[in-house]
Amino acid sequence: MRQGHEKGGAVKRLAILVIVAALAWSGFWAFSAWAQKRAIEGWAEDRRADGWEVSYDDLAIRGFPNRLDTTFTGLLLADPGSNTVWEAPFLQVLQMVWSRDHVIIAFPDEQVLTRDGARYEMSSEGLRASLVRDDGYLLRAHAEADVLNVSGEAPLALSDLTAAIDRLEGEDRTYRVAVNAEGIATGGRISGGGDDGLRLDSTVALAEPLRPETYADAQPTRIEIRRAEIGMDALQLAATGELDVDEDGYPEGELSLRVENLREAIEAERQAGRVPSEVLSLIESAAQLLAGLSGREDTIDLTFEFRDRRTWLGFLPLGKAPQLH
Repeated sequence: MRQGHEKGGAVKRLAILVIVAALAWSGFWAFSAWAQKRAIEGWAEDRRADGWEVSYDDLAIRGFPNRLDTTFTGLLLADPGSNTVWEAPFLQVLQMVWSRDHVIIAFPDEQVLTRDGARYEMSSEGLRASLVRDDGYLLRAHAEADVLNVSGEAPLALSDLTAAIDRLEGEDRTYRVAVNAEGIATGGRISGGGDDGLRLDSTVALAEPLRPETYADAQPTRIEIRRAEIGMDALQLAATGELDVDEDGYPEGELSLRVENLREAIEAERQAGRVPSEVLSLIESAAQLLAGLSGREDTIDLTFEFRDRRTWLGFLPLGKAPQLH
């Protein structure tokens, strides 16, 4: 009898311990959700104080017991400083309770970006991203989408898209930037297969370590493009280069560009009727001249030099160099 009584007491103590632990975890999750909501509301108030418009129809935090799933509905962010407005019917930010520096973001199928009065409607399938931070600084950011379509003055369609920003090991200001899309189009059917698509492999050094919330203010100091390629139907573009960037954002260095099958691509655009014939004739005339300088009939090889805040093609000055920040 005594042994059974002791066994029953042990089970009772274990049950009490489990209940206490469950209550404690429930309280911790509730506090974490409350702190998350307060932090978001505080961020929104800070942005409004800076002149932003920040609004949402609802803010809900769910995911008990292990996650903090934050869902915005009717979200609008407007930054008057950059004349940028972003609207989305919803946005989900997913985190584990014990790993707040790893964030997964799920985007809606439809969203709208307006910049300087130009409106871009974005439709997507499976668009999502993940961010990993260390003490607030970005370690890596990855994004992917099965399909991403952007309408506007220069419509673009991408399929099987992946993009990555990874901080190099042992560095705190240098990141590898890579983008890959198996299909790409500027209108009409998305091409894919063979050499078609988009590929970028580059390294960017910044003046300061990157924080996700201040990415728009990032200032590059050096850009190395190991591989940048775009293939659409017949047209093939490839670029490589190394550029240093001064404190005002002007590049110094060289950028090499190769264009292949331009004549066939121009004829395809002429048949499709997407570009005015006058524009195509102008491009065709310029392409023939540049191809002649390259010594090839349908391939253009150019090296642009950036120095003294100007752009040069050989000994020919082309004008002011682009300002990168």
